[in-house]
Amino acid sequence: MDYPSIWQDFKLPAIAGAGGEAPPSSRLPEKTDVLIIGAGLCGLLTAYRLLEKGGAAVTVIDAGPLCGGATSHTTAKITAQHGLLYDRLIQGLGREKAWLYAQANAGAVEEYVRIAGQLAIDCELHRCSSVLYTTRGKEKKTLEREGEACLRVGLPAAMERQTELPFAVAGSLWMENQACFHPLKFAAGLIGHLERAGVRLFPHTRAEHPKDGWREGVVHTSRGKIAADAVVVATHFPFMDKPGFYFARVWQERSYVLALRNVPELEHLYYGIDDDGYSFRPWAHGILLGGGGHKSGHEGKTRHYERLEAVSGQWFPYREAAAQWSAQDCMTHDGIPYIGRYRQAEGALSSRVFVATGFNKWGMTSSMVAADLLSDAVLGGENEAEQVFSPSRFNPGMKAKSFLAESADMLANYIGGYIELAADTAETLPVGVGKVLTLEGRKVGAYKDTDGTIYTVNPVCTHLGCPLEWNADEGSWDCPCHGSRYDYTGRLLSGPAIEPLESGRRD
Repeated sequence: MDYPSIWQDFKLPAIAGAGGEAPPSSRLPEKTDVLIIGAGLCGLLTAYRLLEKGGAAVTVIDAGPLCGGATSHTTAKITAQHGLLYDRLIQGLGREKAWLYAQANAGAVEEYVRIAGQLAIDCELHRCSSVLYTTRGKEKKTLEREGEACLRVGLPAAMERQTELPFAVAGSLWMENQACFHPLKFAAGLIGHLERAGVRLFPHTRAEHPKDGWREGVVHTSRGKIAADAVVVATHFPFMDKPGFYFARVWQERSYVLALRNVPELEHLYYGIDDDGYSFRPWAHGILLGGGGHKSGHEGKTRHYERLEAVSGQWFPYREAAAQWSAQDCMTHDGIPYIGRYRQAEGALSSRVFVATGFNKWGMTSSMVAADLLSDAVLGGENEAEQVFSPSRFNPGMKAKSFLAESADMLANYIGGYIELAADTAETLPVGVGKVLTLEGRKVGAYKDTDGTIYTVNPVCTHLGCPLEWNADEGSWDCPCHGSRYDYTGRLLSGPAIEPLESGRRD
């Protein structure tokens, strides 16, 4: 199951007076200047920036509810401090491109502050420092090199040793004037403004995969057809990933979060650079504790929520867990998002399709960067950072090692699936557990509920045929190749797959 985040306690306002849903009778416009596919913060901010820069007619659609995906499961840090990135960028791309990346993200932080103030959005925006830390003495020099790199690209950074954390650190790298906020409260204010400005919003409106390209500039959806002069694909992982080989250039990782009450107050954002490091950030009623990241579909036997519960109990004996949830993030080989013209898109819109993906766990800041870049690209404006984020870029020195590792992992999952099947039968399958079994001579993914009903699925991802793995923390079938997820009945939870699994049940 997908656990709700603390942000989802807040309900987005009604859309067109229909309780948060687009009215069933509402029809797509026959034509729009710009169609944005994906109504998370990236899509909504792109619509906002398009209005600011050019006044284009904009329509936004989403297969699910508005901000129902990555935006509602983020930890909502707004920062230009993206782990140990800037030293690597300078080494791989040179100081100029690293500077462009840094300034684009520093500007994104200030844009959130500007927009929240301009639209009078009460979104719990909190200015603070962002801090990288290590508990290992040998890593202190790594932090010092990163601090020197930050200064070279114009970002204020300084080494300290004291933190608010409940344990000693060997060193910490501080960056002032960053922020965090309530993402759905910010989205609510943005949605209200967009509606008043004439932007049409259509949740639960799925764009169909363009098997032969978007011919004649027409996009087919579950609510009808719409012609567009330009299309922006802001769907987290591109749902049309064959053009441009995004399936080989982007993978997904999961991470886990506990919301803790009855803990000491925290002022700043913290991110551990050690392999077993944790992240911390304040929220209105306590602290968000994150950790346990891994590639999707590679859960192993670790119970990640239990691990967070255990370590939080050591630090905060009187803490109370208010919520738990996980996030799924798209990763790129060079650590830079793909933002710009859709690589190798086909059809009449071939030169007018744009994409934003691969935010590398920094989705809030990257969404704002994408909104600026995409609005300029759609309107024909120039943006000096375009070359850094271009989906067509070639940075061999930045990604060779990662590319080889991910390619080997993907190949291993294709050819290594099902070598060892569980010994359980339908009768001995434990309740609440998913396993790949042989039932009636056929390999199936099987799950038994508390009533003894067995749900079976074809345990092969509908995206590119990779064998699925059971995620015990989430109760889902996950793809170890590209991160698609399905519940135990075979219902699709997240892409890039667009079709559910073949399924059945045995009472």
